[in-house]
Amino acid sequence: MHLKSLEIQGFKSFPERTFIEFHKGVTAIIGPNGSGKSNITDAIRWVLGEQSVKTLRGSRMEDVIFTGTQSRRPMSFAEVTMVIDNSDGKLPLDYTEVQVTRRLYRSGESEYLLNKTTCRLRDITTLFMDTGLGRDGYSIVGQGRVDDILSHRSEDRRRVFEEASGIVKFKTRKEEAERKLLGTEQNLLRINDIINELEQRLEPLAEQAAAAQRYLSLYDELKELDITLMLDSIRQFEINLAETRVEEQLLQDDLNKEAASLQLIKDQNKQSGDRIRQIEDQIEDRQRAFNQISNEISELNGQIALNDEKIHQINRQMAHDADEEKELVRNLGTLDQEISGRKKRQETLKNQLSIYGGQLEAAEKEMQTVLASLGTAERSVEQMKANLDDFLEKLFDKRSLLTQTRGQASLVDSRRKTIADELMQLISDRDRLTLSIEGAETELHQIELTIHETEAAQKQAAGLVNETRDALDSLDKRLAAEKQLLQNKTYRRQTLTELEKNYEGYGEAVRRLLLQAESDQGFAQGIRGTLGSLIRSEKAYEMAIETALGPAIQNIVTDTEQTASRLIDHLKKTRSGRATFLPISSIKGRQLESALKEKISNLPGFINLASELVTHDDDLISVVQFLLGRVVIAENLDLAIAMAGQTGYACRIVTLEGDVINPGGAMTGGYMRSSGTGVLSRPREISELEQEIAKLNVAIADLECLFPELNEKFKTAGRKLAQLEQQAVEIGQLRVREEARLTSLSQDLTKVETRHQMLKNEDDQLQVQSAKIDDEVKLIEQAIQQMEQVMTDLRQTIADQEVATRGEQERRDDLRDRISNLRVSVHSIEESLQAATELADRIEQEKQNQTLRLARFRQGQEDGQLQVEHLTQELVRIREQIEERKTAGTTVSDQVLTLNQEKGRLEHEQASFFDQLEQSTARTTAIQVEIGRYEAKMNRMENQIDDTKNRLWEAYELTAAQAEKWDKPIKNRPEATRRLNQVKNDLKELGPVNLTAIEESQSIQERYTFMSSQRDDIENSRHKLTDVIHELTEAMKKQFVDHFSLINENFKQVFAELFGGGVAEVSLEDEQDVLACGIEIRAQPPGKKLQNLLLLSGGERCLTAIALLFAILRLRPTPFCVLDEVEAALDDANVLRFNDYIRRHSEDAQYILVTHRKGTMEAADRLYGVTMQERGISRILSMKLGE
Repeated sequence: MHLKSLEIQGFKSFPERTFIEFHKGVTAIIGPNGSGKSNITDAIRWVLGEQSVKTLRGSRMEDVIFTGTQSRRPMSFAEVTMVIDNSDGKLPLDYTEVQVTRRLYRSGESEYLLNKTTCRLRDITTLFMDTGLGRDGYSIVGQGRVDDILSHRSEDRRRVFEEASGIVKFKTRKEEAERKLLGTEQNLLRINDIINELEQRLEPLAEQAAAAQRYLSLYDELKELDITLMLDSIRQFEINLAETRVEEQLLQDDLNKEAASLQLIKDQNKQSGDRIRQIEDQIEDRQRAFNQISNEISELNGQIALNDEKIHQINRQMAHDADEEKELVRNLGTLDQEISGRKKRQETLKNQLSIYGGQLEAAEKEMQTVLASLGTAERSVEQMKANLDDFLEKLFDKRSLLTQTRGQASLVDSRRKTIADELMQLISDRDRLTLSIEGAETELHQIELTIHETEAAQKQAAGLVNETRDALDSLDKRLAAEKQLLQNKTYRRQTLTELEKNYEGYGEAVRRLLLQAESDQGFAQGIRGTLGSLIRSEKAYEMAIETALGPAIQNIVTDTEQTASRLIDHLKKTRSGRATFLPISSIKGRQLESALKEKISNLPGFINLASELVTHDDDLISVVQFLLGRVVIAENLDLAIAMAGQTGYACRIVTLEGDVINPGGAMTGGYMRSSGTGVLSRPREISELEQEIAKLNVAIADLECLFPELNEKFKTAGRKLAQLEQQAVEIGQLRVREEARLTSLSQDLTKVETRHQMLKNEDDQLQVQSAKIDDEVKLIEQAIQQMEQVMTDLRQTIADQEVATRGEQERRDDLRDRISNLRVSVHSIEESLQAATELADRIEQEKQNQTLRLARFRQGQEDGQLQVEHLTQELVRIREQIEERKTAGTTVSDQVLTLNQEKGRLEHEQASFFDQLEQSTARTTAIQVEIGRYEAKMNRMENQIDDTKNRLWEAYELTAAQAEKWDKPIKNRPEATRRLNQVKNDLKELGPVNLTAIEESQSIQERYTFMSSQRDDIENSRHKLTDVIHELTEAMKKQFVDHFSLINENFKQVFAELFGGGVAEVSLEDEQDVLACGIEIRAQPPGKKLQNLLLLSGGERCLTAIALLFAILRLRPTPFCVLDEVEAALDDANVLRFNDYIRRHSEDAQYILVTHRKGTMEAADRLYGVTMQERGISRILSMKLGE
């Protein structure tokens, strides 16, 4: 089995479909940093099901999809397909080739395909489990995988060994079995709580059934008497109601007549009011029109003022422009005069230029004649001057040679002085070096002592590292125990909360009502809840209170009788059973008589009245006293018996253990199993559990807070150990440096002595050279004196020749000066002429500008005059409009006055209507009051009838017609009423009765039998899961130990091959706990002592980890092995060993190397180059070596 090919599209830096074919042997993937070669490794990891985004070098899974570049749009999906040759059948599939595909869309959806068939991630991980290709496998090894082996965390190392030993499947099955076992135990805990709850309810139901039979008999008699008396009351009320209706009808006729008269007055008043409102609207319209005219007049006056201001501004601007026009006329005259003057100046300059030009031409011709006559004499003088220059140059050479020779003499003297100084310094250096060598030898001895001290400190620091590691493990175990206890408490609270939420322990009818109320707010209107949920008691009194209440603890408290009746009707319609209700508005509390209460409170064993031992809302006092007001709580049964005897068995007494003495002497007691999940105790236990959970959370937080400190201590100890190791290295380096320094000092001393001898020899040679230089200086000085005499004679001859030609030379000099002056004058005149021409041009341009500006001013004067005439005409038109608006305003004002007069007349007429309306209203009100009195009387009668019918319906769900069959003749109504009260008292003596006790007893018994059977099944499942976990654990231990031993033997061999010798081993830290203990790696490279992996150098640690991976591969070869820059930390020599090993074993395994080391490239059979010619896009180039 081996990797055949990999196809990538849209994955990271590979947007285009890229196909890579792999062959047996060694394949190397190379490329510069950042080219995307490691993305191929990530693609293999990803297609095999890797879920860790961090391992894939991203921050979220969508980062593997090509994100686009400046020239390419992002891809919408990433897809990788890997083909594996399965011709040997190692994978459990009936295919010679297995194709695995993984596809991820940017929307987050993903697909897995096995041979182009959709599958689950679990199918792929299961397929490759224990083949070395799994998520924790060792077939893909990068720097991170090497770090796992180098890590001090035992779980990081263990994953590699577990995959290699083939126990991952066993471990997965064991973890799944442990999860099932945890769920089974939680289910068992929950079902035991439910069974305890059911057992607690079975016993009281038998007692409640007997009371229910007595209750039903009395209730039938009560119903017959009550219905008969209510029907009799209805008939009497209906007779009285008919008589009252006749009298009310007469008053109603009178009221109708008065209403017609009142309506006529209102109609007349309405017509006047409508006309007044019309007039007011007309007045408002006229007023708005008048205001609009006033506003228009104001606007027109504003326009007049604006136009006046515009005329003023135009006139002012025209006056200013007239002044400017005069100034421009004056300026034009001045410019004409200046142009005329400038033209005359130009003519004058031209005449001067012609005169001076002629003079300059004549002087230059005369100059040529003088220069021709002076030529011969000057050439003779020039030759003599040239000879003089030659002698002068030779004189300079001799003087330079003299200076140079004297400089050599000075240098020799200076060198001899320097040598003397250096000889003195060498003697001092020789003495200093001798002392330094003695000091270096002493320092080297001190370093040896420090090395021994550092080694001792290393051992102590290593002990502290082990100590803090043990403390961390202990703290981890404590934290795990606290978390397990927290989990148990949390599950217990969850179970109780679900029981409370589902109203477990309540009758079926009560449960259905409460659940319906939770889901329907309208239905819940008026429902306060069950009595058990509305009261609270201390834990010590809970059993006594629950016993005292009995089934009444399930009674539903409502605000009124109407709510209770509505709920009873709902139970009947839905056939949901029966329930007892306690309306707050009608329940009357019951209390012990004062004398009895005072007497019993002083008896031994008295704790308190039950009603005083519960807490509740203030408006529930009557409900609590109704049920518990006549119940006494005693310490124990013996004291309760004595207390009952002394009070004549006049009240009910309940002990703290739940024993009961009823009025009259009947006793109830015995063993009562307590589950701690009673209706009253359950909320209290939930609250206690929440407090315990909060404390556990604090404790866990405190323990977790210890982790950073202890971990920091561990890290500090580790850093201290690393510092000591570094210090040892530094001291070793210091020793090497000191030894090198001692050697260097010895060499320096030898050099100083050699230098001293060389300088003495040089000084002897310089002494001889100094004498030769003195002789050369004397010869040069004699030659200089002879050359100076020849040059003096030559200078005299030149002077005589120059005197003979001096007259012609003076004439030449005068001509030269004159020509120069004439040239300056001509040049000055030319510049002045040019300047005058330019100035004349500028003046002419200024004249043209002034002429244009004058034309614009004159045009502005004409435009301003036209604007003034237009604005004057506009003012005349606006004043005419103002006069017209004033006339319209006067007309509107007169109309408003006329309308106000008509409005006053109508208001006067309306006042008389109000008097008539008031009188008619008073008569109508008197009749209505009388009618209201009769209607109230009839309403009371109808209400009495309705109330009686409602009571009949609420109590028995019967209409008056339906109740006729219950109607019996009443011979004596007072006697029938007395018997009715007697039956009610008998029912009250019975107290609260659970009418559904018989049905509930049967239902609870069936549920108890079913739950017991379920518990037995869960117990059997738990035993089976425990056996499976034990068997898996033993199998894992045996297989892990066997394979671990083989890996250790392979490790020793491979280590020796890679290091060229040395010893290495892996061992378990605790052989009694082979499946959880840490794994220690020790190595002894050639020439070093055996030590922990963490104490080796970086390169040695890396090569040791590689040796371990190769040892695992030797035990359980993988289909292929991807090594991603694992040799990056190795030096060249170790890279050669690494490559040699790869080559020797490439026949048995397929290696894919991602690298940038040249030595590794040389070991490959085929190279794939990854390039990034276009920024952000990787491409593949392949080459078979040897081609």
